[in-house]
Formats: sequence, C-alpha cells, structure tokens
Amino acid sequence: MWIIEMALSYLPLIVSLLFFFLFDGAFSYSQQDLQLQTAPSVAPKATLTTSQSSITPNSTSSNIVTISSSFPLSSSGVEYDSSIQRALAWLVSQRENDWGWRNDTPKVITALQLVQNDDLRSLLPGQVEMQLSAKQMEVEIVVLLWRHHEVPITPPKLSQYALALSSLCQDPRQFHGHDLIGTLQHHEAVHDLDFAYASLAVCSAKAHLRKKQIRRLLDIARSANGHNIDTLAMTILALRCVVKDHRHRSIQNSLRNPTITLAKKQQIDGGFENLYNTALSMLALHDAHEVSTFWNKTAAISYIESKQDPDGAFTDPGLTAEVILALSSKGLGAIKSLDCGRSDTDYENHVELDGLTKSLQNHGNDSDPRNVTITYTLWVGTNITENYTLAITAPRNASFYSIMQMAMEADPKFSFEASEWPNGHYVHTLAGYKEEPMGYHYWLLYRLPEIPDPLAPPANHMVAPVGVDDLLIEEGDHYLFWYKKL
Repeated sequence: MWIIEMALSYLPLIVSLLFFFLFDGAFSYSQQDLQLQTAPSVAPKATLTTSQSSITPNSTSSNIVTISSSFPLSSSGVEYDSSIQRALAWLVSQRENDWGWRNDTPKVITALQLVQNDDLRSLLPGQVEMQLSAKQMEVEIVVLLWRHHEVPITPPKLSQYALALSSLCQDPRQFHGHDLIGTLQHHEAVHDLDFAYASLAVCSAKAHLRKKQIRRLLDIARSANGHNIDTLAMTILALRCVVKDHRHRSIQNSLRNPTITLAKKQQIDGGFENLYNTALSMLALHDAHEVSTFWNKTAAISYIESKQDPDGAFTDPGLTAEVILALSSKGLGAIKSLDCGRSDTDYENHVELDGLTKSLQNHGNDSDPRNVTITYTLWVGTNITENYTLAITAPRNASFYSIMQMAMEADPKFSFEASEWPNGHYVHTLAGYKEEPMGYHYWLLYRLPEIPDPLAPPANHMVAPVGVDDLLIEEGDHYLFWYKKL
C-alpha cells in the first residue's frame, strides 16, 4: 500500500519531468547544442612549460614561461586568472551528463545560485542549464525519499537539499507534498555539527526554530573552546541567520565572544586547520566587523589559494563549491535574505508550490460569525485498523485546534497531547498513540473535500498546508488525522 501511495505522491513530479524533457521546446536542446551556445563545459587544465627562446630587444631572459592550454577567456579576451574564476570554471566542467554533480549536486547548485555577479556571469551556466540541474536535484531527492525505509536520509544530506531548494527560491516545506523542514525538525541531530547545519537550513527556509533548538545553539556558542572549528563556525552561521528575525535581535550580543574565539583559532599559515574549516570559518566571520582585528582575512585567502590545484579545483566539487562561497561576497548566511519575490509572511503561511497545496486565499479573510459543520476523523495504522468520525458544529474561521478541544470533550477517543512552540501547537499524541520517530510513525493532518474513505485513502498532497492553530475551518471541510508509517 505504501509503495502505491508513494508512487501517487510523486506522480506530479514524474509528469512534470516528462513534459520538461520531452515536450517543452525550450529544453529540446541536446547537451552538445547547449555547450556550443554557452561557455565550454570542460575547462582545459593549465600546464606550465619552459622553453628556450632567442633574446629579443625587449626580452629580459631566455627562459620564457608559456601556458600551453590557457583558462577560458572572457568576452573581452582576458584570461580568468583569479582563484574563484578558475575554481568556478572547473566546477562547471565537472557537471555530469545528467546535469548533476553526483553526491555534490545540492552544494554546487547552492554555490552557483549565490555567486551571481557581473564578474562571474560569463562563467555561470545559463538559465536553461540551471533548470535542468535543478530538475536533476529534484529527482535525487525523490529517490532518497522513496528509499528512506532502506537507507534513511541523514540530517546533513537533508540540510544540503533544503538549503539548495531555498537558494532556488523554492520552499523546502512544500516539496511535492513533503515537508523537508518538518522532517529535519522531527529528527533532531545528535551531533552538534549536524544540528547546527540543520538549524541553518531551517532558518534559511524562513521557518521557525524552536526555543529549545535556539537554546542548544547558544549553549554550543557559550562553550566555544570545547568544540571543533567546524562545529563552532556552523553554529555561528546558524545564529547569525536567527538574529535576522527581529524577535531574536537580542541574541546578537551572545555572538561576540564565540566569534572572537573562532577568529583566534587562525593559525600562522593563515588557515583554520584545514581547507574545509578555513572556508567555513571565513563564511562565519564574513561581515563580522567587530572581530576583524582578531584575524587576518588576507592570510586566510592566501592559505586557500595555496591549496588550489593547477586545474582550478579544490579537491572535489563539494569542497570547491564551499571555497567559492568563502571567496565570494555571499555565503550560506545570505540565503535567507534572497529576494525571491515573496514576503516573509508568504513563507510562514506555506505558499503554494506548483499547485501542490490548496490555496489559502479563501480562508481566514471573512469575519462572518455564522456556524459551520465539519467532520473530524481519526485513522490508526497504515492499514487503518481503527476509524473514528465526529461531526462538529462551530463558528466559521475557528481554528482546528479549538475543534480538537471540542472533539476531546465530546469523545475520549479524540483525546490528544501537544507541545507548544513559538509557531503554535505540535500534536504528537492522539487516541493514545504517540508518534515514534525511530519507527517513522507520525500523525498527519489532511484537509479533504469529502469524508475520507479507507478504501481510497488521500494522497500526500492533501496534507494540510499549515499547523492546527493556523488552519481555519470552512463549511463542508473534512479533516483527517492519520497515524501511519512514512
């Protein structure tokens, strides 16, 4: 049953991909055609050779260094000789035939989205190519979700995909009926580094971090000397994202000491232990003007440049993408500030993505006090071993949370327990069944146009787009809380 359900939930994406690759004229180009219209997909490696030459009037030496295969030229004929340009040219050259970068696809897409500027524009993939790469990433996410029963998605990998979707101005909470941010929130990482990374992904998606999670980040920051450089740097990045929310501006004062601690970890060679830590530390210290006297940015850049391979790479595509962000004017902390044409309120209300969620525009805007009648159903088990339904009459635009309270008073089977967070109540127990994250058993809330039928259970795209506090009832609505294995 769950296989059929999963297949149906991914049907919109599969159909869109078929149209994308087969029917849309804008994408009918072959990869070879695109390469002829854009920058070369393979950046030639530079090799230095020394040759003997006769002395000319303007020569100062008989040993002349020549480049047998130069780096790509700009439209003005100037060689791309800066570290970031060479790295970017190499990174684009590593794209596979499927338009992805294997395991590093989300990191590379994030970097390419954030380094958009005039100096690098000629090296960046065109709009069509980026759309193809984004579609390839969507396929990767779908495959991981499909196989999560066999191979669970790790928090760092899920964080990478969530950040990449946010950099593409897509809401990771509405990925074809799946809430990737909600999954990160449910499965809180054990290791501090993974936790800080996930917190950055949640914040960058303009979702609310829980008070408990913010306290954990602050605890890591306060004990800065007891953590590795990468953990401390990622924690600072997450907290800098959090303080962009006016409700948490006071946390800014708590960032000074851990930021100074990180800055002082710079070593004599200019690096922070290794290339990865150096790139991450530069991202964390970016725009931290109050601690600029405690570290040497120029020395850090020199250290990074000393680690660059002759072909422009920094070991592999993933690390190269992170270094490019460190050397550019934007980093991971800039994702939340991207201008995606949506307000913060849009994100908080879970805006529609590709028509996969029901529009909210007809809800919550009518002050008519008349009563409406809705049904509220509980299902227990993936195969639905228990089925309870109540009809409830309540004022129009009442919250579904109030409906749950009324149902609990009317029938003990509808008793529930919930945790209270800054963004509302999170229901974790109903009818005596508590969510079991280790076994992937969760309560899912659906808003349906008719009473749910166990013989035709609703698809995942019918999951309610907002929480129980923000979900407002209308005449004829039918609500289902289903305890099932994801």
